Amino acid sequence: MKLNHDLHVHTYLSACCGEKRRQTPSAAISLAEQMGVQTIGFADHVWANPDISPSDWYRPQDESQISRLRADLATVSTGIRVLVGCEAETIAPGQFGITLQFAETLDFVLLACSHFHMKDLVAQPESNTPRALAEHMLKFFRSGVSSGLATSIAHPLLPCGRLDEFDAAVDSISDAEFTDAFGLAYDHGVAIEITTGFLPADSQRPFSIETPVRFLSLAKRAGCKFTLATDAHSPEAQRRLPELARLTDAVGVTAEDMLLMPGTEGDTV
Repeated sequence: MKLNHDLHVHTYLSACCGEKRRQTPSAAISLAEQMGVQTIGFADHVWANPDISPSDWYRPQDESQISRLRADLATVSTGIRVLVGCEAETIAPGQFGITLQFAETLDFVLLACSHFHMKDLVAQPESNTPRALAEHMLKFFRSGVSSGLATSIAHPLLPCGRLDEFDAAVDSISDAEFTDAFGLAYDHGVAIEITTGFLPADSQRPFSIETPVRFLSLAKRAGCKFTLATDAHSPEAQRRLPELARLTDAVGVTAEDMLLMPGTEGDTV
């Protein structure tokens, strides 16, 4: 299958971007063109929920992120499709960093449901056991896919800040539990992100590739659609898109399994 889209690219607007001079929308689009990518989706972090107080990290990343991105994009001429979205936060089941009204102004929303490294903002598991983490992730996931906000779930079930527990936590989740969770995603039309974050890389990714392959396969079996993502914060990360073939080939993902966006006339994202 041709890997022709990247629906999770950050720019200098995201506070976590360490390559602010090089990671501009123009540069990312130019690189996408060179790589033969047909669709690029920008997904900077945004906080747009006045009813919940953001963390100090999120506070500067308000709705103006989108207007600034659109202003940058207005100066770029390209033949590829450019989508404007965001990466939004799940703080706890039923509590999110954006509103439905804000989500409706975007082309897509990637909803993060496992940012457990944000301990000052995101609810934590009741205990430190792998099973407690697994149950916590499933609660977040079910809430996220049922929220009405998400186009796709960002780095699903990847416990940020606790990657050394990824294998054990997923091992504790039965196929039936996964089938129920992914069935809920299917029922709500929410896609599952296939991300380079699932690719083990020495000590930075202390888990087996078989772990994400297992649940991505169950997501496919449940009928879920997928989106592809580098979660790029730098040009080097954006260039990793072809590496996702390791996952799509192992899972058996085809072009028919890719999410169809409204108004695309049959083109995959």
